[in-house]
Amino acid sequence: MKIGDENIEKIILESAKDLLFRYGVKGWNMDNLARESGMSKRTLYKIIGNKEDLLYKCHSDGLDKNTLLIKKYFKQDKDYCILLDGLSEEILKGIDEFIVASSKTIKTEYPRIEKMIKEKLKIHTKLYIDFYEKGKSQGFLKDNINSNIINNIMITLMKYNLFESKDKSAFESTIKEELDFLFMVIRK
Repeated sequence: MKIGDENIEKIILESAKDLLFRYGVKGWNMDNLARESGMSKRTLYKIIGNKEDLLYKCHSDGLDKNTLLIKKYFKQDKDYCILLDGLSEEILKGIDEFIVASSKTIKTEYPRIEKMIKEKLKIHTKLYIDFYEKGKSQGFLKDNINSNIINNIMITLMKYNLFESKDKSAFESTIKEELDFLFMVIRK
């Protein structure tokens, strides 16, 4: 096996996510992952380093995918109001079961990962703030809204529901309703 092979890394990430769904963040170890991935533990460590690095990679890949989805969504040549109406649905597309299942444990057990995730989320913050500012300047959103505050409310709702939801479907049903309400309130 070649170290740095993207296909092998993908297999490892998928196996890790599968273990996370079944056992949670703490319920498995690298021996389990090596067995699940079909490789020796030594090879596994050469490819991914350690469990903390692997968990970060899983979260990081999810955030990168989400960033690309949101960038692509915002660049569409559609009416602003149509984009705003579909935004909650688009946000949910980028949140996979892994993020819902592991967010609470990552925050408490792996503060270094939480810190790195916060850094990556700064890109999201800029995208959303720019989107709200665009709507405000085009006259679709209320003049008195503060884009930073709207973004902070959105992030707070997301975090709260990630920590309180037992699974992705519970998260989705609650957050969609809340985000739709938020986006309706900021409209003119």
